[in-house]
Formats: sequence, structure tokens, C-alpha cells
Amino acid sequence: MAIRLDYVMRETGSNLARNFTLTFAAIITVAVSLTMVAASFLIGQGINNSFLGLRSEQRLFVYMNPTASEEQTDAVSKALDDSGQVDEVEFYDRDRTFEEFQTLFRDQPDLINSVKPEDLPTSFRVKPESTDAEIVSSLGDSLESLEGVKQVAYAAEYARDVQRSVTTLNRWVQFTGLILIAASVLLIFNTIRTAVFARRREIEVQRLVGARNWFIRMPFIAEGLVHGLFGALLAAGGAMAFNTLWKRNFVDQVSFELLNEIRWDTGDVVMSIVIVFIVGAITGAVGSGIAVSRFLRI
Repeated sequence: MAIRLDYVMRETGSNLARNFTLTFAAIITVAVSLTMVAASFLIGQGINNSFLGLRSEQRLFVYMNPTASEEQTDAVSKALDDSGQVDEVEFYDRDRTFEEFQTLFRDQPDLINSVKPEDLPTSFRVKPESTDAEIVSSLGDSLESLEGVKQVAYAAEYARDVQRSVTTLNRWVQFTGLILIAASVLLIFNTIRTAVFARRREIEVQRLVGARNWFIRMPFIAEGLVHGLFGALLAAGGAMAFNTLWKRNFVDQVSFELLNEIRWDTGDVVMSIVIVFIVGAITGAVGSGIAVSRFLRI
């Protein structure tokens, strides 16, 4: 008995309508889990891009003591100029530092009003020749030992701390997504099992008239695929919404300066959508495949 497409579509639609509540729950669970898969992929791509940017933009912030004399500041400037490990140097006097402070905390006028330019330290912004962590650390130690220097801060090190935190968060997103995918497979399995039980008399008749295994099983497998693909369709919208919300709330926002580097391009968004459709189809096929192999042993 040949499998007809119209038969598969009709029976699949009938099963979906008959088990609407379970179908809806399965699709929503698949959609949520796949949205987390897409978000995890995009965050991972953003972290990789951020790491590459940090390797090329290692910088040191050499903060002078507020009481440092002009001679001490000149001595630090000369040491930087004479060092063979320094590529670029920018000096921030108190007025320039205050302008930067006003930009960074423009949303907190009370804080800005409570600080005066003379309250802020002068500093040197140094770009090393090398991006090797040990060489940069050695340069920082040598600068910190100079008279008049209060502290040498590593922008990249601080950024890496933030990256580690975001990476940990991303792993939890991945873990939660995997748990939800497993729940999706189980829910699809139960949905297909319910559909098989609801049609057990029809299935017995099909067996008696000589229907082949795939003729009986195909509508149930197609139902599982519909669950996965409809969930993936919703998850694709979720991925685009996540992309929009991330760019609106974090990228190019002063309040989240380090998170600005965690960004991805349109190609990554498209790839995340492709991934959710592939994972969605696999999820539906696995859930329905297990169910029909267990409850339709013909």
C-alpha cells in the first residue's frame, strides 16, 4: 500500500486537532528550548568576537597619585617614551579625565556635581607593542614601581573577568536549553503515544487489510516533525527578538561599555535560525520515532 501525501497530511492534521492541548504544550516547550539554543549560540559568537578584539586592544591604565609632582609625572612619561614595549601613549590630565567622567556618568547628575576636576587623578593610557599576557604584566609591574604611580589597571583583564561571567551565564543557558529539549522530546513522545492510543482501532483495521509499517507510522512521525518545526518557527522569531533586544540594551550603551564588544553580525543570526530548525526537526523526529517504535510494533 503506497503512502500518499494527502493521506499523511489529513491524518496528521486530524491528530493535531484531536490532541490540541498536548500539541500546543509541545510546540511551546520546543519553542522556548530552541530560543535558548539560539541565544546561547549568539552569545557564544559574541564572546569569541570580544576575545579577538581584546587580544588586539590590550591597554594599560597608569593612574598617578593625586599628590604626584610634575617631575614625577614627567619621569613616568619619559619612561614610557623610552620603553621598547610601548606602542602608543595618551596622557589624560584632570580636565580631560573629568570630561570622560561626565560622559560615563551622565545619567547620574548628583554624582557629577559632587566631583571636581582636582578630585580625579591624571593618568596615562598605554597600548603595549605585544599582546602576550606575560609581557604586558611585566610592563605593568615595572610601571607600578615608578615613583608617583598609584595603580596600573589592566582593561583587558577586567574585560576578561566580565567575559568569564558571561561565559558562565551562557553555559547555564545551554544547560537549561538541553534540559528543555529533553523535556520537549518527552512531551512529543507522550503526545504521539496518546494519538496512537486514540486511533488504536483504526490501526488494527489497517493491519488487517495489509497496510505496511510506514503507511501506519508516517502520520505520527509527521506529527512529531510538525511539533518540532512549528516550535522552531516560533524560536526563529525569538532569536530575532533576542538579537534586537541585545543590540538595543547593550551594544553602544555607555552603561555597559564592556558588553559593547559582545556582538554578532547578521550572518550569525541567520546561522542561529538554521540551527534551531535543524534541532527542532531532530527533536520532533526523535520524540515521534521513539513513540512509534515502542507503541507501533507491527
